[in-house]
Amino acid sequence: MRINWSKIILTLVLVLIGGLFYSTNSINAKRNINDIIIDFESTNKLFITKDSILNLLPTNFSDKKSIDINTIESLVNSNGFIKNSEAYISIEGDLIIAVQQRNPIGRIISDNTSFYIDDESKIMTTSKIHSSNVPVIFNYSESISYDRIYEICDLVYNDDFLRKHISRVNFIDKNYITLNFRGYEFDIELGENKNIDRKIKNFKAFYHRSINNETLNNYSKINLQFENQVVCSNK
Repeated sequence: MRINWSKIILTLVLVLIGGLFYSTNSINAKRNINDIIIDFESTNKLFITKDSILNLLPTNFSDKKSIDINTIESLVNSNGFIKNSEAYISIEGDLIIAVQQRNPIGRIISDNTSFYIDDESKIMTTSKIHSSNVPVIFNYSESISYDRIYEICDLVYNDDFLRKHISRVNFIDKNYITLNFRGYEFDIELGENKNIDRKIKNFKAFYHRSINNETLNNYSKINLQFENQVVCSNK
């Protein structure tokens, strides 16, 4: 009987590779974690420190095999400033935790308290180490839904022009809104939540015409409630 040495050699090589792979993984899994690295998605506006995240984790790890990645992520995600996290162990033996912070788009002032509303229409506490430069919401009351606040904040946040210039959103009542324009003393009266896109478009056209002749400082109010009109009140 002819022996097929090629198949035998191939089988032995595969068994050897499998054994080495298993042995390496077993040894690697028993090693302690070298370091814990917190990797923020964005580092220009941190609401929480790396040490605060480390304090959420167990005080020590016995070995890599004992680490439950899902538990690590759940512990990090339990912090109110964190939107999402992903944890994994690098080849070098480091525990890497990639962190995505929540993104505030408006700050609500109410009864001597202050809190954010984020880009998912959820409430977010303020931070002691960073204050986000977002429009401040005044005259908030329980009669105004968070969805209504989110709607106007989302409009401002996703418009480069508005995000640059709008500093305050004032709820005169739950259906009537005015805006404060950064650098000027006039109020922009949006009024009720109707035809907002058209009102903003009319104001942008008016602003770009008026900025050249320096008349904006003459106004105390700019009313956008009328159809295809911008009605100004002098100081």
